This record gives sequence, structure tokens and C-alpha cells, in this order.
Amino acid sequence: MLNISKGIISRPVKGCVYGVEGIGKSTFASKWPDPLFFDLDGGTARLDVKRVGDIKSWPQLMESVKFIYENPSTCRTLVIDTADAAERLCIEYICGKFCKKGIEDFGYGNGYTYLVEEFSRFLVLLETCITQGINVCILAHAVLKTVTLPDEMGQYDHWELKLSSKTTNKVAPLVKEWADLLLFSNYETILVTDDKSKKQKAQGGQRLMWTSHTTFADAKNRFNLPEKLPFDYSYIAKCIPDGGQVQEIVKSKPIPVPEAPAKPEPPTTKETPQVPAAKPNNPLLDKVYQLMKQNDITEEEIVKAVAMKGYFPDDMKLGDYPDNFIDGVLIGAWDQIKQFIINNISPFKA
Repeated sequence: MLNISKGIISRPVKGCVYGVEGIGKSTFASKWPDPLFFDLDGGTARLDVKRVGDIKSWPQLMESVKFIYENPSTCRTLVIDTADAAERLCIEYICGKFCKKGIEDFGYGNGYTYLVEEFSRFLVLLETCITQGINVCILAHAVLKTVTLPDEMGQYDHWELKLSSKTTNKVAPLVKEWADLLLFSNYETILVTDDKSKKQKAQGGQRLMWTSHTTFADAKNRFNLPEKLPFDYSYIAKCIPDGGQVQEIVKSKPIPVPEAPAKPEPPTTKETPQVPAAKPNNPLLDKVYQLMKQNDITEEEIVKAVAMKGYFPDDMKLGDYPDNFIDGVLIGAWDQIKQFIINNISPFKA
């Protein structure tokens, strides 16, 4: 049976709002429906909001998110304030777990691989809150970086999430891919030329937010918003569900699908791992299946390892995993996944 549905699905929003210091990100998030702040940066003291301000470790943060999932009536929006503070807790946890003084002590980017894997687990946990009808808004600071074009074509400035900047770290891309709504907030300054001195002076300073990708910042939205708006919650309020309800606007009746007759399997002289065909138009799954084939790993072993590490249940298929998990964990931390399988599931493959 295929439960085919049609129309727009009303579901909670996964948002990420980043911008320069002091522009009002926390105030902006406080306007979301019934917000609860996980105040990791201590920046909500001047706001009349619900907050949890004593989260001091990564395991405590993970347990706090689990509590919201298990008690969805606690709030209608969960605000993580901020992503950079959460990343610091994650790094402290990883370094303590492996008795390292810093993330660089792992060598060859291994520390950042552990970081991506652990932060992916955090985003997956936030996803469970979405299934309970809770909006999630991640706040983050912005940092201006210089991007150098290839072949000496020049340089330009680009605003990015203020997360670890090593090329081996993919936490920032994970967060951006995870979000349905990625907003960049900044002050728009206008340069005016003085008629007498002919010198340019900066005027203005209006707070704006960008909802679509630009040359100077990453942004995106799935709500057909204008490219640039005043940095005020009222301009996106129509996009944010009130929480507690996840409905399908139009739903059709289940359509029975006849079972195809079973085909006899050709005899084989050698047992080989069965690698399923990748879903069409999904290069991430193609990459995973290629790695599986190269390393003699089966889908059953991948699914079992993922379940043992607590990411997803063992009855969830590989093709149903979120793309950010496939990219950040299965591909980004493939060596660790493979070693886990050798150590805990199929030691004969060592």
C-alpha cells in the first residue's frame, strides 16, 4: 500500500538565524510561538522569556533536547542560543572523552571528523522535536571571511556562520543544509557623497535580513519570501506554524500496489555483499554504496551500526536517512563507521 498525499504539508520549521553582534537575534527568536531558550551564551538576561540557563556540558545539552522531545507540551519553539556555544561544548566533550587538550591534538583532521559525527547526532535529535510539532530555531554569530577565487581571479568578502573554520570541519554546512529557513541579518549602510568635500560618508544602519543566497552571505528559504526584508519577525510570521499540529492539507486514499512476482535468483559460486541500487538523483547514496562495495560492507551492517550508535532505529532503511546525516556521518566519518563495524559487528573483515 502506498499512502499517497497531495498538497502542502503544514509542519514545524527548522530555522537558523545568524548575524553580526548585537543586531537582536535573541529578540527576533523570542517572537516565535511560545519559545523556550537553551541559553548557552547567557544572552537572554534582558528578555522576558522561558530559558534553561544551566546547560554546561554536551551530554547535558543532548539530554535537555531529549526531554523536550519526550515532553512536547513544554514549548512550541525550541531556541538554541547559540550554535557556536553548542559547538564549543561538543569540542570539550570530545577532547575530554579522548583525553586530548584540544581538537587539533587528534592530528590529520580526525578531531573534526569526531566533531561532525557528534554534531550530526545533535541535529538528528532536534529533528525528533520537529516530529512532535515543535519549531526549532538555531541562532548563530556571523564572521566575515575572505574568499579567494581560483586562477588569480580576485577575492571577495563573505559572511559565514561563526563555527570552526578548518576545511576538514563540516559543521557549518551541516547546519545550513539542515535548516528550512536560513536568515542572515546585518545593518545596511548607505554611502553618501558630500557635495563640497566629495568624500563619502556612511549613513543609515537599518536592520535587514536576507532570505536568499547572495555573493556576500548564505541564506535560503522554502516559503517564496522576498530576497531582502526588514529584520522583524512579523515579516516571516506567516511561515512559522503555531506548533503542536502537524497536518496534511489534502490527503488521498491509500492506493493498493500489486506485488510483483518473485524472480528466481541466479546461482552464484561466491558469496558477495549485496549492495542495493541507489535512489535516482542522489549522489550521496551513490557515494555510500561505492564505499560499501570497496570495503566489502553490506547495508545490513551499516543499518546495525547506525542503530547501535543510537542515530536511528534498526528498522529504518539506509535510503531513508536524511541527506545531512549521510554526508556528515556515513561519508564524512566513513573510516570510523567501518572500524566500528569491524570491532563490533563483523570482526572477520579486519
